Amino acid sequence: MFNTHIRNEARLERLMEIIGVSPEGIDLMGKKGRQYIIKLESVPIKDAIILKQEALSVGGDCALSWSVLGLNTDSTDAILILTERQMEILTKKMEYQPFNGRIIAEELREIVGNYENEPALTLRGRRVNSPAVMGILNVTPDSFSDGGKYLDFERAVKRGKQMVKEGADIIDIGGESSRPGSGRVSAAEEMERVLPVVEALRKETDAIISVDTYKPEVAERAIDAGADMINDIYGLRKEGMAELIGQHGVGVVIMHMQGDPENMQENPQYRDVIADISRFLRAQAEKALDAGISIDSIVIDPGIGFGKTVEHNLQIIKELGAFRSLGYPVLVGASRKSFIGKTLDLHVEERLEGSLAVAVIAVQKGVSIIRTHDVMETVRAVKMTMAVESI
Repeated sequence: MFNTHIRNEARLERLMEIIGVSPEGIDLMGKKGRQYIIKLESVPIKDAIILKQEALSVGGDCALSWSVLGLNTDSTDAILILTERQMEILTKKMEYQPFNGRIIAEELREIVGNYENEPALTLRGRRVNSPAVMGILNVTPDSFSDGGKYLDFERAVKRGKQMVKEGADIIDIGGESSRPGSGRVSAAEEMERVLPVVEALRKETDAIISVDTYKPEVAERAIDAGADMINDIYGLRKEGMAELIGQHGVGVVIMHMQGDPENMQENPQYRDVIADISRFLRAQAEKALDAGISIDSIVIDPGIGFGKTVEHNLQIIKELGAFRSLGYPVLVGASRKSFIGKTLDLHVEERLEGSLAVAVIAVQKGVSIIRTHDVMETVRAVKMTMAVESI
């Protein structure tokens, strides 16, 4: 007798098809093979007690704080542990519960829907297919990996065109280093570095152009020069940035960063790194929507390396799928970063394999954009990963 342990939902459904299970049975039992673990924050205690009871009634469970037993708290975080089938039944039952039952049911449906569905990304009318590869083009003298290499205009344009040939979907042009401890440059100097490259690549390629800046004045000039998207490491925290992007109808990458580049690596701490980052990204995405930025032009980035320890970065990579529940395309930029060097004890020029490993994991977790220095190698790794995932 041959036995096998099935850990993949797609594999489960394929095996049921092979042994002759009916399509109806595959649909029903497939939902029992998919599990959700969902954290809800600050659930009023009356709702939490009902949620616990109903989760148990459908065969799942709901973890609550011990304080709920003594009824000496107003609210609690709740962690639901349910199969897809149990989730369907639970949300229907919660609709008929008092207090905030219907609101909780709607929120659970939104979380599950966001996780299961591929978020759309459209930049100036152009649909961006996922997963896309974003090539890094730093026109700076002091970036941690390629500082000074493409500061010259001709070399920068040549590298941008080469990235397109290598398969880059997006070129991300930056004129100010954001490495830990880096100094700031004036808006005028940043524009002097970036704008000519944007204009040239806009004329000579059909790639989507992103500009890595947090300064509204730089962003506005870059958009006028042809940029399709602004990659904002401050996550729309600078006054006027959200409104500017909304007015011009371009896309935005909202990144999480704890602190500033000058101090972000000085003992970064989180209560729950995934939840804390998610809370920030959700709030800033709502700010973007209020400012008129189209919902399908918003990308979120957990900000690997920006105010995080090595352990924080590894945990973010392991749990990248959690950010999909926010409903926006996720970008990951781990290329050649110091946590790879510290994990593998390697200098920056030796971190290609570690960067590719993160890219493969990110694609498997449903990330929409991989930001990289090494375009050709990353494109190949992504294509190979997608070939396996599509089976």
